[in-house]
Amino acid sequence: MRVWVWALAAVMLLIGTPTFAQEVERTPTPAWIQPLSPDRAAAPADDAAIRMLALDRQVRITSRGREMFTHRRIRIQSPQGLELMSTISASWAPPRQSIQVHAVRIIRDGATIDVLAEQQFDVLRRENNLSYSMLDGVLTATLQPRDVRVGDILETAFTIIDDGGVLAPHQEVLDEQTLGWPIDYARYRVEWPTDLALRSRLPASWPQVEPRRTRDGWELLVERTDIQPPRLPDNLPARYYLTNIIQFTDAVDWAEVSAMVSHLYVQAATLESGSPLTAEIERIRAAHATPEEQAAAALRLVQDQVRYLALSMGEGGYVPQSADAVWRSRYGDCKGKTALLLALLHGLGIEAEPALVSTDYGDGLEHRLPLMAWFDHILVKATIGGRDYWMDGTGLGDRQLALLTPPPYRWALPVQAEGGALEPIVVPPAQRPAEETVITIDSSNGLDAPAAFVLDTAYSGGSALTTRERFQRVTAEQLHTIFAASFEDQKSVRFDKVETRYDEAENVFHVIMTGTSQMAWVAGSGGRLLGVDGTVVGVPVQAERTGLFAGLKDEPYSIQYPAMGRTRTRIILPNGGEGFRLEGADLDVEAGGYRLHRTATIADGVADIVVTWNTLASEISAEDMKQARTRGEALADVGARIRAPANYAGTEADRARLTPGDSDVADLIERAEALVGVSDLEGAMVLLDAAVEREPDNLKARLARGDARLADDDVPGARADFDHAVDLDPADLEAVLGQAWAAYRDGRADEAVVSYSVALRLDPRNDEALHGRALSYYQIGRAERALQDYRTLKTSAPNRNAGPSGELRALTRLGRGDEARAIIDERLADSATDDIALSARLTLAIREGRPAEALTSLDAAVAASPDNRGLRIARGQARALAGQADGAREDFAMVRTASNGDLEWLNNLCWTQGLSGFDLETALSDCDAAIAAAPEAAFIDSRAMVLMHLGRFEEAKRDYDTALEGQPYMSASLFGRGLARIALGDAEGRADIDRALALDIDARDDFEVLLARRPDLLP
Repeated sequence: MRVWVWALAAVMLLIGTPTFAQEVERTPTPAWIQPLSPDRAAAPADDAAIRMLALDRQVRITSRGREMFTHRRIRIQSPQGLELMSTISASWAPPRQSIQVHAVRIIRDGATIDVLAEQQFDVLRRENNLSYSMLDGVLTATLQPRDVRVGDILETAFTIIDDGGVLAPHQEVLDEQTLGWPIDYARYRVEWPTDLALRSRLPASWPQVEPRRTRDGWELLVERTDIQPPRLPDNLPARYYLTNIIQFTDAVDWAEVSAMVSHLYVQAATLESGSPLTAEIERIRAAHATPEEQAAAALRLVQDQVRYLALSMGEGGYVPQSADAVWRSRYGDCKGKTALLLALLHGLGIEAEPALVSTDYGDGLEHRLPLMAWFDHILVKATIGGRDYWMDGTGLGDRQLALLTPPPYRWALPVQAEGGALEPIVVPPAQRPAEETVITIDSSNGLDAPAAFVLDTAYSGGSALTTRERFQRVTAEQLHTIFAASFEDQKSVRFDKVETRYDEAENVFHVIMTGTSQMAWVAGSGGRLLGVDGTVVGVPVQAERTGLFAGLKDEPYSIQYPAMGRTRTRIILPNGGEGFRLEGADLDVEAGGYRLHRTATIADGVADIVVTWNTLASEISAEDMKQARTRGEALADVGARIRAPANYAGTEADRARLTPGDSDVADLIERAEALVGVSDLEGAMVLLDAAVEREPDNLKARLARGDARLADDDVPGARADFDHAVDLDPADLEAVLGQAWAAYRDGRADEAVVSYSVALRLDPRNDEALHGRALSYYQIGRAERALQDYRTLKTSAPNRNAGPSGELRALTRLGRGDEARAIIDERLADSATDDIALSARLTLAIREGRPAEALTSLDAAVAASPDNRGLRIARGQARALAGQADGAREDFAMVRTASNGDLEWLNNLCWTQGLSGFDLETALSDCDAAIAAAPEAAFIDSRAMVLMHLGRFEEAKRDYDTALEGQPYMSASLFGRGLARIALGDAEGRADIDRALALDIDARDDFEVLLARRPDLLP
């Protein structure tokens, strides 16, 4: 319905507006026009395809209507510019509009060529929006000027005349003087008679001139130079994109605009004598008891039984078809459908009125001048039982008034004979997800058995019908092929079929997929663990505006609103769920204009995890977005996890997966790699042993088993496999890298240096080899050589943290603290929360015996991200070592509360307090809680550190023994056990310490606080 009078604003020289006739009329420039100076100095040529030298817009408002004159001068500067300017076109909609052409000229080397002397416009009827069910009756005149060359200046002058149509004698102008390229000179001039009370508003960025009296009336004139096109990001609220709007109106207020078309809707909604709609009204009344049900039925009739077709020819932009005409033709636009819906509701005795809305520019409408041109859509506002309902006849799928969501248009103007006032449309957060996915996975046969799944995605509201319509375009066979292809790369998933179902009563469209999946239950000492896909809660944020948009960094951010989505995952567990437990507590986060909510339960043998998100506002401030980014960084949610009981006994189906059977070697390797992916190393080794036994010289089998053995801490076995692989193919990069890493893991870093160097000769750009050699050089005490490799890695792999973190580590080892501090300061200047820099600063401060020096940086980081648990635990350590006990307890307490029983964070607390020798009984409680839930080697190692500080050496040694049974290459446990053995009088403890240092040259660092208190432990 929009009848904007935007005057010609696109890439074309003329993108017109209108005519009473169906021909282009050639006339001289009207006498009322003030001509441009012909000798304005042209700016020098640049690299742009074209240059807009001048843009002149002049408007005359008279009792006969409105005339809009546009004069352009464009210099063509490249072959691409010739393409852009190859066609001059103009569009208008008879009978209310007409067009006059005054000039089409080419200026070349000071000479002027009159294009219209030899050429004329062709007139076409193009229904460009027919595919969108829109008929506008617009005519288009086109002309392709001959012999246009690079360097020419193309000059055009046209006038668009509009008699105002049904809105006459009302006068208004809504215009814009912006193009997609710079303009050297622009003029905007409006004149009107003295007897016309016209209000105006110019863009805020323009000179704010006042109208002046002339001999013939009033004139407003604005001149501007060197105008740059606006460059705006796409995440600003809508009002920001209307910064160059020119407004003129004779309307005193919105009530006057409201009343202009009131009589049209009264007439259109009045039923003819004997109208068939009377029977429809009575049918609805008889079938539905309450006004709410009757109104919903009327809306459904308009939406479902009358197709949308916009009719904007002639006065169709404002004049609605009658309700009876719409019903007879069974098509109508928003105006006709509104008239039909009004007739039905009035017949049912329901209070209702039409209301104008702006679908794109409602944001900020209350601050603009009252113009009819703002509005491009019309709704029905019905009032039932004291509650207002916004009803859109052009919508789809509305079934119940209770589920009817107010439209996000901000403001509505009720159409009333006495004139209505702008009314805010209050939009609450969505109460029903437009898309909801329910995944049911049947793992009752066992953790390793294929699990049947059903994935049901339900679309509701308008998205139900649009999604259904898209799916109806393809056959069932095509649909199956499309979905099957989407699962081809997922080796753990077998897709079976897809089907659809439509719930007519609820207007919900279901897409249902079925298949089987191999669930990724990862091995762990506290019981196997499943991370449930789709349950991680993260704050949706938008990046800070920088670069071209840096000047807008403090402006608000727009958010889709209202919007809501939900994912529910149901997993049927083996053995009725006995002994299974959930990790990852319920979560409720509100940040960045979103509310994110997760619940997780296990009941009747079924784990049920629901994640819901909902937007809370259409925009948020830049400060709120900044806080949301901070909250998002600190959240560090890992999602819901299900832990199987530690004593889980595999089912028959579980065991079948581990049987080699008659699989060939390639299949055995593939099956084994899937098991390695879920940390089932024992099962993987059964299959890989079978593969190597069947083909001892199969390179891939040896490499796969070497990798699995390393993951299982069988370093000697891994070295044997990688050595054999190198013997089979000395030029195989994967074999050489495996050999190098196995040597490093075994404490033979000198051998690793040799192998990594060989790998770099095979592939000089291999980042893994470069990083491995840097680690190995560092380990054998050649920190300077390691530094060189780390710096090379920084350049070759700038997105990896290994280079910069290794560089700082090497500089610290070399005693080049000032150099390290300079790098740290530079990184922290870019980001106060830089993990690499903060970790290096704390390590350096501790090594130099001045832990308090790290606090300034850590305080700044915490101020920037107060909810970041990693930062709080690091500051807690620095505070504890600096003697700031209260501050340290505050930080550790925050982490403990925020972690809500998360085992990893309990272990981090225990370890950090143990390193610091701080609040040891509290640290011990943290470790005990983690170990009780999952007796993992890392957790037990942390407790042993605390026990060492408490002087409970026998218990510490026992814990270290247990930890090393699970992870025999854990250097911290070896070093700690060595100290415990020495404390217990076992001099052979020195062998453990030497072994620890062979594995990690920095192993002693973790025990410096303990050794400072008990130097006798390491004489």
